[in-house]
Amino acid sequence: MKSVLVVGGSGAIGSAICKKMAKEGYFVGVHYKFHREDAENLAKEIGGIAIGFDIKNAEQVRLGINEFVEQAKGIDVLVNCAGIAQKIKPLLDTSEIEFDEVFSTNCKGVFLTCKEAISHMLEKGGNIVNVSSMWGLVGGSCESVYSATKGAINSFTKALAKEYASAKIRVNAVAPGFIDTPMNASLSEKDRALCLDDIPLGRFGKGEDVAKAVAFLCDEDCFVTGEILNLSGGEVII
Repeated sequence: MKSVLVVGGSGAIGSAICKKMAKEGYFVGVHYKFHREDAENLAKEIGGIAIGFDIKNAEQVRLGINEFVEQAKGIDVLVNCAGIAQKIKPLLDTSEIEFDEVFSTNCKGVFLTCKEAISHMLEKGGNIVNVSSMWGLVGGSCESVYSATKGAINSFTKALAKEYASAKIRVNAVAPGFIDTPMNASLSEKDRALCLDDIPLGRFGKGEDVAKAVAFLCDEDCFVTGEILNLSGGEVII
C-alpha cells in the first residue's frame, strides 16, 4: 500500500487531504503538534496513524518521520500543510518576533520535513506537495511577511523539483485562495461578502478543492513537477 504523511493533517485543509488520500488507497499519517485527539480520531476514521512532532525542531522531525516510515514501511508522499498566518497589519506594525515565528514555522518547517522525507525517497522515488498560498504568487497587502514565506516555499518547491527529478521525486505546490475554514469564521458577513466579490468563480474554496488538487499531483502517472497550482477561483490570475 502506498503511504502519505500529511504534515498539519489535523487542521481543516489537512484533514480534507487526509480523507481524500485515504479514499485514493493510501495509508495516511495524520500529523499534529497540539491537536492530538483530533488527529487520533481522524486516523482511526480513515485507518491511518497519528504522528506528533514540532516541525520547527529538526530532531523531532527526524524521529517523527522515522516513526511513520517504520509503521508504513516507507513514505511515498509528503504533503506539507502546516503553517501559520500573521495578523493582518502593515509592515511597520509587524515585530521581529512575529517575523521570526512565521518564517520559522512556514519555511523552516517545510525545509526540515522535505529534507528528512527525501532521504527516505531516494531509493524508489516519491512525491512532495507543499501547500502555499495565492499571496505567495502576487503578495498580499498587510500580509507581507506571510506572503514572503509562501513565495519562499514556491521557489523552494521549484528548486527541489530540479534537484531531485533524476531520483524520480516530483515536487509541486498548491496555492489556495480563500478557503472556507474555521480560521475565517471570525469574519463579519460584510467582510465575507467583500472577499466573495473578488472571486470570479463566485464561491469560496473548500478543503476538498485543495485535497483534489493534491491527489491529482500525487497520481503516479502525473507528468508534472516544479509547478505551483493556483487554486484561487480566479482571484489571482498570472
